[in-house]
Order: sequence, then C-alpha cells, then structure tokens
Amino acid sequence: YFVEGLSGMQFIRDKDFIGVTQALAREESGLNWLPAPDPNQPWGRYLPHMPDRSFLLVPGTLVVLRDGAPAAVMERQGKTLRVFAPEVLNEALQAFAKGYAARRLYPALNRITVKEYPGEAEEALLHAGFKREMRDFVLYRGYQ
Repeated sequence: YFVEGLSGMQFIRDKDFIGVTQALAREESGLNWLPAPDPNQPWGRYLPHMPDRSFLLVPGTLVVLRDGAPAAVMERQGKTLRVFAPEVLNEALQAFAKGYAARRLYPALNRITVKEYPGEAEEALLHAGFKREMRDFVLYRGYQ
C-alpha cells in the first residue's frame, strides 16, 4: 500500500516504484485548473455539485479545484469569474495566468476579458497580471 487512502491491493513495477513514490511525496499547491467537461473533473458527473458551487459542464468553462473541491470558476470563455473560496483567489488567479501563458488554458484565445467578477477579485486580478480596461480586466497572451 503506497497510496494512502486508496483501498485494495496496489501493484507497481519495480522499475517505476521510486519515481512514483517521489512524485506522490512532492508537495504541490493543491490547485488545478481544468475544463469543466474534462473527465478528470468529477463535479456534476459522478459527484453532485456542492451547494452554491454549481457550474455548467460545457466547453468554455474552467474550474479550479483546491484539494479536489471547486474554489472558483471561469465561465463563458473567461468573461465571468465566480469565486467559491476567496482565501485562495490570489494563488488561483496566478495559476490561471501561468497556465494561460503556457497555452494549457483557453489555447485558442490570445486575450481573456473578465467582465463579471466579485468586488474582492479586483486586487487579485491585477496581482495575477490582468490589466484594467474600463470596467473589465484583460489578460493578454504574449507572443511566442
């Protein structure tokens, strides 16, 4: 048993054991942005949405999971930001900006314009690299 909390017998090839155990021991932030319809995103599929944390499982919606629970959602190709866990908003938006710059999030879009957002998100959006344009916040992808 090398994965804590996973019941049943666990098997791994001898040559893979060291790499897998090192990867499992590595500390990560616990924040992961995923497309809402991604099979690795369980909420709304085989896990019912949590109260006040529901979102549509459609293309154009991204959800950030913090330790497996929805912490925020970018909907409508990034036009709407909804926050469920304000305490991780700074870290979540910085992870979003990094994933967006690497073309892992919204790879076809060269600009994200957040038009609807909670008031407490303004400072976190600026800190993550978004620029204020009128009442919106815009994140541009650099040229590569």
